[in-house]
Amino acid sequence: MSIFLSVLKIGIPLILALLNVHQFLYSRNPKYYYFYMKVFKKWRDTTWSIHSNYTVSKDLNFFKAFEQSIDELFETKNKVVNLPNKKQYNFGNFSLLVLYDLDVSNSDKVNIDINFNPLNVTYKNATARLSELRKLFLSLERKINASKTHYNMDIQFTGVTNPFYGLMIQRLGEEHVNHFECTFNLSTLITKENGASNLSTNNKLRVYKQKITINESSFDVIEDVAKNILLMR
Repeated sequence: MSIFLSVLKIGIPLILALLNVHQFLYSRNPKYYYFYMKVFKKWRDTTWSIHSNYTVSKDLNFFKAFEQSIDELFETKNKVVNLPNKKQYNFGNFSLLVLYDLDVSNSDKVNIDINFNPLNVTYKNATARLSELRKLFLSLERKINASKTHYNMDIQFTGVTNPFYGLMIQRLGEEHVNHFECTFNLSTLITKENGASNLSTNNKLRVYKQKITINESSFDVIEDVAKNILLMR
């Protein structure tokens, strides 16, 4: 009994001390916070909202090029909506709506929007979904010769608070947060923590309380950033 009490006298203060050290590092040290979230707080599910926009020549048959890209990568596709300027496709794990701008103007260019339906993605299949999207967009870009491209990806964390929200508060300070939004250069996080020094300092990331938003002209950059965020590399 005396041995047990002696162990308690030593063990309880030691546990409390370790908990205090953990809390201090968790709230004050970004590297420790990042390590802790990576090891102990992997989320199960995220929801992705993906949007792409292209400026192309009016002479281009965009829908033909897009369907060719789908057929190159996926075995089957369904065309749910089939209007001259609006078509909805289902293929693989994706469902999306393509909007073709028919506004008549003096310009020889038109804008096309592709809006994906919200996509539920798990920690395990995130890499596969990103790879499929990159291959699809790369194939399409090769066919359409767009004068402008733009990609947007929202990563919504379901069931848990965005783990990077707390990290950004620590790294940048509360004075940089306005209405739960923080905009910063990707190099602030990626280069220092993950060694991805090949990313441009102009690349931006927006962190909200429950989601992360990435905007880029290249989906390759979005894939790299999303991998670092989702897999915490």
